[in-house]
Amino acid sequence: MTRGYVITHGAIGEELVRVATLILGPQVGLEAASNAGRSAQDITAGIAEWLAAGREPALIMIDDYGGSCANAAQLACGDRSDTAIVSGVNLAMILGFLTWRETHELEELSQRIVDKGREAIVRLGGR
Repeated sequence: MTRGYVITHGAIGEELVRVATLILGPQVGLEAASNAGRSAQDITAGIAEWLAAGREPALIMIDDYGGSCANAAQLACGDRSDTAIVSGVNLAMILGFLTWRETHELEELSQRIVDKGREAIVRLGGR
């Protein structure tokens, strides 16, 4: 099973994980953290600590490509082959992650999560 870590600006990720557990029930192997009030070094160290705490493959979901969470995730992961990072996290991505993480290998899982996130972004109504 792939573990998941959601790290975002403010409490966005924590709330997304909370809502996902309301929908699917309690989940193990999924955590969220915020960058609020933390230095880049602290964020990187927190991710590295989370990675070191498990042996399973890991998927890190961030909110904004190029921001502090993305930079910290890339530094913490280095060249590890058992981790993947995806940006633009939304509720559909987290629900997909929780649904598919036991049946898909990390490479396929991370691509499916990206695809699911894109599919969830649509314009409703209007002209």
